[in-house]
Amino acid sequence: MSRAVVVTGVLALALSVAGPARAAPPLQLTDRVTDQAGALGDDAAAAREAAQSLAEDTGVGLYVVFVPSFDAVPPETWAERTAELSALEPTDVLLTVAVGEGEGTYEYSWWVDDATRLSGVAVEAAMTGEIEPRLAAGDRSGAVVELAGQLRPLARAAEEATTATWSGTTTAWVVAAVAVVLLAGHLLSRRRSTARPTR
Repeated sequence: MSRAVVVTGVLALALSVAGPARAAPPLQLTDRVTDQAGALGDDAAAAREAAQSLAEDTGVGLYVVFVPSFDAVPPETWAERTAELSALEPTDVLLTVAVGEGEGTYEYSWWVDDATRLSGVAVEAAMTGEIEPRLAAGDRSGAVVELAGQLRPLARAAEEATTATWSGTTTAWVVAAVAVVLLAGHLLSRRRSTARPTR
């Protein structure tokens, strides 16, 4: 199972007026940043570096796709299908963007697995509060770099929560094990003290 949120800009209206953009079916990704629309231009290196650095530092895999059009597939379905084809994991985040044919036209969707350790609420807040405005302004590389920056503290928070949960669980098991040993020793001691030697 997965979750995807879609935000549509003026792309649908633009396409109805200007005709269909070059469509792209859901993809099997081989790179962290895939740009079939030439949307990143000279700033592609910065986007790729941000995604790679995030993976190395936190273990969170950020995948980003830019295409001209989602091929008449609902954006959330396009993102989910691409995640399935690419065998993305619970540690991964996928951002898919159809850039349209005109300035300010776009639609996008994002995907995270239900088993993700990241806060879905926080990821959505980052998408709507930080990433969408950059996409709307045409700052596509900046959107990728900002998303990597937003995911970094979320990954740290998730790791700290996991460590705390593991520590608490381990402590509970240790306490339980000690209690069992002490109880067993107490019962054995009582049996020995009440036993009578046979003659």
